[in-house]
Amino acid sequence: MPTTELPALSPDTVATLKELRANDTPAFLIYVKALRAAQWPLRAVSEPLGVSRTTVSNWEAGAATDAVLPDVEQLPLAAPKERTKATKKVELTTEESEELHRLTEEAATVRRFTDANSTSRQSARLLESMLYTYREKGHTLTQLAKACGVSRSAIAQRLRKNDDG
Repeated sequence: MPTTELPALSPDTVATLKELRANDTPAFLIYVKALRAAQWPLRAVSEPLGVSRTTVSNWEAGAATDAVLPDVEQLPLAAPKERTKATKKVELTTEESEELHRLTEEAATVRRFTDANSTSRQSARLLESMLYTYREKGHTLTQLAKACGVSRSAIAQRLRKNDDG
């Protein structure tokens, strides 16, 4: 399970909580309720006080419902995620598409006992090599399937065949 960094209450807030807990229970409960209203996680409040999250939840529930909540420390904003550069979309030229389609039609006649030196077998090898190269350049299975006039799974199967051989 991935661990996420827990936001931490400031030392001043923790000191305020500890003092209120020791000296003024109703004010303490309202302060806990205010922290929870400010979206502080149960664990962020419970850990510095050495109690369970259930205890903090019970304190929150025990606060007076009609009390005015005091101003409390705001939850820090999460750091923005690092953006990745979008990959440039690559397209097949008309000539490349036509070549792939032609090779696909020739390779479609290859069967189990087709001679290794036949034109159709050579076309099939060239097609698989070209598909692999285009995938390496960033072309999608959908683009390649459209150019060849076959399904995406047919392209994926030819690519696996190229990986095996």
